[in-house]
Amino acid sequence: MELKGYGPIIIIIAVLAILATAQGLYGGAVQPDMLQSQVSGTGTSLEEIRRFDLEIELNDDREIEIRYQTQGEEAQAQVRRGDQNGETLSGEEATRSVQTIIESAPSLTNTEPLTIIQGILDQLGVHQANVKEFDLEYTLADGMERTIELEVDKDRDDDDERDD
Repeated sequence: MELKGYGPIIIIIAVLAILATAQGLYGGAVQPDMLQSQVSGTGTSLEEIRRFDLEIELNDDREIEIRYQTQGEEAQAQVRRGDQNGETLSGEEATRSVQTIIESAPSLTNTEPLTIIQGILDQLGVHQANVKEFDLEYTLADGMERTIELEVDKDRDDDDERDD
């Protein structure tokens, strides 16, 4: 049996095997905690937050709840992700998760609520089309308090406004 005609095929198979092995070795690289949001912003540091209370209800009635509060030097945090098999974090792990979300999202002093909403949804990996309700209340260390609420009514027919 002559192997001359099979030389290029064997080389191609060898190169593909090497590439597949390299992909397997380097494809499992550690991913960063922060996602790159399409919404630009400088973020807010965790030290600037006194209270952060976020509730998101998704279309399938699952919920995401994130709570963070400081009293003096003591901080309490809880993260419950109904969209990720009911994952619940508390303590230091929850604090790190909240810190990642707050510092990666647009600044909470931003006057554009939709920018803040989109930035937080980006950080949580939630598509805006899956959101039924979004409720955010926070207090900054400088005393600024803010509430942002969004309710999506998918049952409403846009033609109802035009019918007179």
